[in-house]
Amino acid sequence: MRMGTLGLAPATLLAACFLVAAPWPPALAADDHVVGGSGWFIPLSPGLYQAWANNRTVYVGDNLVFRFETGFYDVVQVGRREFEECTADDPYQIYRDGPAVVQLDAKGARYYVCTVGNYCSLGVKMYVIVEPR
Repeated sequence: MRMGTLGLAPATLLAACFLVAAPWPPALAADDHVVGGSGWFIPLSPGLYQAWANNRTVYVGDNLVFRFETGFYDVVQVGRREFEECTADDPYQIYRDGPAVVQLDAKGARYYVCTVGNYCSLGVKMYVIVEPR
């Protein structure tokens, strides 16, 4: 029995159909993390936002969503020293309009404070460790 080009065509066609019908792996979707679970405001407990962040895993590509009223709060990304001292001498990013959506575009620690009044010292601050996906 001779298998010529015609003998291979059905097998090739079947393989092509399988490839088209096979599901592609789903794209890794970014998650939106609403900071604090509801909003960015003076918490009842100064450690609220840090406790929230410590119970989350955030990945490169995810977003932090800071819900706050424009004019009453802000979100400022700062370095570790500024975070610890509740200052913003050399900020990386400033978000004055709420809600602020911060895309996490690289792995590592990200520090955030509110620079309105003494809100940072009242607990409106947190840091997250961004993990690679």
